[in-house]
Amino acid sequence: MSDFDFGGRRFDRPEVPDNVKKLTGTLIVLLIIAIAGITVVTTATVRVPSGYRGVLLTWGKVEDTILQEGLNFKVPFTQNVELMNVQIQKAESTEATATKDLQEVSTTVAVNYRLDPLAVNEIYKDLRQDYANRVIKPNIEESLKATTAIFRAEELVTKRAEVKQTFDEILAERLSIFNIQVVSVSLTDFQFSPSFSAAIDAKVTAEQQALVSKNELEKIRYEAQQQIIQAEAAKNATIRRAEGDALAQIIDANATAQSIEIITSQMTEEYIDYLWLVQWDGKLPMVYTRDENGLIIDISEFLNTTGN
Repeated sequence: MSDFDFGGRRFDRPEVPDNVKKLTGTLIVLLIIAIAGITVVTTATVRVPSGYRGVLLTWGKVEDTILQEGLNFKVPFTQNVELMNVQIQKAESTEATATKDLQEVSTTVAVNYRLDPLAVNEIYKDLRQDYANRVIKPNIEESLKATTAIFRAEELVTKRAEVKQTFDEILAERLSIFNIQVVSVSLTDFQFSPSFSAAIDAKVTAEQQALVSKNELEKIRYEAQQQIIQAEAAKNATIRRAEGDALAQIIDANATAQSIEIITSQMTEEYIDYLWLVQWDGKLPMVYTRDENGLIIDISEFLNTTGN
């Protein structure tokens, strides 16, 4: 047992048994080993979240191996992992450009994109994590300029679907060089200069007025055609009626002629006398002619003699 001085007073310090010393040393060594093991295990594994890929770096050098989602292993202290987001991401940009007819126009572009999961190591090697500012936004601007230069100002509105498709194709081609895929694009309303907007409004107004005039002209033309049709129908009706009357007269005349022909064919002297007697009013004629003898008899003389 050893002693020690404390405030001028001496105290005895008990001796630590050798077995206790050995046990304590063993515990300390085990604790150090455990801490070292936990550290090694921690630095030798990495968890890649869903929607990400891991870029493996050995002393800062990009390896060809791409770590997939879930638990992965790496060499402790010499390798580290950079996580790359392969989910659909969004980039927006508001740009002012010029059209084919040199009109100023501005629009806001929204692009949905994603990194190629099979090439995230190349993307990291070339761009690190700053791919949005380094290639995506600049290429959105350049693609929009290239697109609007193809179309006239008014076509940006009248051919909106074609404009969108052209922009999509140009941007997709540009970003594919950097292993970035374009998922979809959206172009908001184009904003033109005040003078051009006024010109468009005036043109629209003129077209509307022209359409109204055209409709009025079509109405007048339709009414005129209806009148022509009605007049044609009336004319045809008159012709048909006249033809009907004429045909009726022809039929009546034919019937009369046939009747006369029949009567004439059956005419005899006795029948003539009969007709004369039927139509006689009871008064004797003053002159009677008989063609066959060529005689003309004045009956009045006989009447006067009889009276005397």
